[in-house]
Amino acid sequence: MTSDEERAARARVCQALGVVEPHPGLRSRVIASTPAEGRGGGASRRPWVAGGIAVLLALTVVAGLMLFRRGSSVHSTTSGQLVGSLNMTTQLEFRCMLPVQGYLAEARISLPDGAVLVDHVQQQARGTPQSGSAFVGGKWVPVPRAWLSPDSKSYAYITNTTGVPGQLQSAALYVHDMALGTDRKLWSGAGFTQLIGWGPGGVYFMFQPAGEGKGAGDRTEVWVAGLATRSAAHRVGPNPPQPAPASEADSPIFQFGTRIAGSYAWSVKIGSARPPIPAGGGNVARNPSQVIRMDLNDGSLSTWFTAAEGTSLSIAGIDSQGHPILTVMPTPRMVAPPNSPGGQVTPPADVIYPPPPRVLLLTGPNQTVEIADGSNSEFRPSSVIGDRHGIWFNSPGSLWLYRQGGLTKVADIPASLFPQPTPPPGAASRNVATPPPNFPSPPPGFPTGALLALAGPCT
Repeated sequence: MTSDEERAARARVCQALGVVEPHPGLRSRVIASTPAEGRGGGASRRPWVAGGIAVLLALTVVAGLMLFRRGSSVHSTTSGQLVGSLNMTTQLEFRCMLPVQGYLAEARISLPDGAVLVDHVQQQARGTPQSGSAFVGGKWVPVPRAWLSPDSKSYAYITNTTGVPGQLQSAALYVHDMALGTDRKLWSGAGFTQLIGWGPGGVYFMFQPAGEGKGAGDRTEVWVAGLATRSAAHRVGPNPPQPAPASEADSPIFQFGTRIAGSYAWSVKIGSARPPIPAGGGNVARNPSQVIRMDLNDGSLSTWFTAAEGTSLSIAGIDSQGHPILTVMPTPRMVAPPNSPGGQVTPPADVIYPPPPRVLLLTGPNQTVEIADGSNSEFRPSSVIGDRHGIWFNSPGSLWLYRQGGLTKVADIPASLFPQPTPPPGAASRNVATPPPNFPSPPPGFPTGALLALAGPCT
């Protein structure tokens, strides 16, 4: 499909969901770092495939980082304003402060009492959604935690500029020194780029070259930029690069949405669709998705997990030991966009409100520990972080903790503590938990509470 068709399909889904779509010429300091629909997948995908993926991403990713309009500076925590308390359902035997991020507020939850202290409130979001914030060393930093340097004194960010007709899309990688307030360019190039985070060799990023050769736009590479001036940015081996795939099924692409833990990068290789493709949407047979691990020292790849037939796979987070936390759920039906120009997509109820996922902890090659079996409709994790206490999960309207082999709901989150912004008159609601009028109502038991991003460990 063409880029124009992809943008049109995605725009229709975002219009139906009430989600703001980033402007193609965005040049802000820090751009959103989220999976990009259709990137690296080849030109053979159908518009309805992009539409279905957009629906899935909007309903899962929007929960945390996508829908927060961040501030532009680092600010310290002084004394947060007490706005209320969670309804505690489990008595914890330890004390800590858990930083969280709502649509408009950066806050900390005091445990075990559940008091919510708001440190910073944004103005009503009117523009493009930005990436999330991190809480470290008593400070809120306006980038995701993975973008912070190991010493927490600087952070990396990338700018992507959409090319005008006749020019290639360009990108640049910077490091911002928080103490000095200065920015240093580490790298620039032609192509789409997405930041991964810091690792043993410096700052790692995904790079999709905007080359003129055949298949250049289908190849996604992992690059690293060292901080030493003599260390030029380069692709993480092996060399020379693998050729562009002959088909999507043979793709060696290391997908976007990659996470770094120690000396390894983790990503999901999406299973390709197998023909025939049903017309007008329906169940699509796909090759199994896989969890791929890259050794950042030599670039070697290994498969650590293969999803079962008929399921989709994602990496929700990393625990404190560097193990990936996986979510597995039935492959969603793809949704065909309407034929009429400007029409709205109305996906089936099982696409908008999918079943709860299985949640697995990947401890070794093809070795997992089950955190949740997918039977609890209330547990639908939207944000995950691991620390010394265990693994924290935010599900809409509730906070959960996995520790010592068991998953427990810690508290219910009153919606009044993290309100959604009021949309302009006549506009569709931007709260995914409150769908537009043409969407079906959520089934009984489907959680529709506050969606939060966990911004750091509980310390």
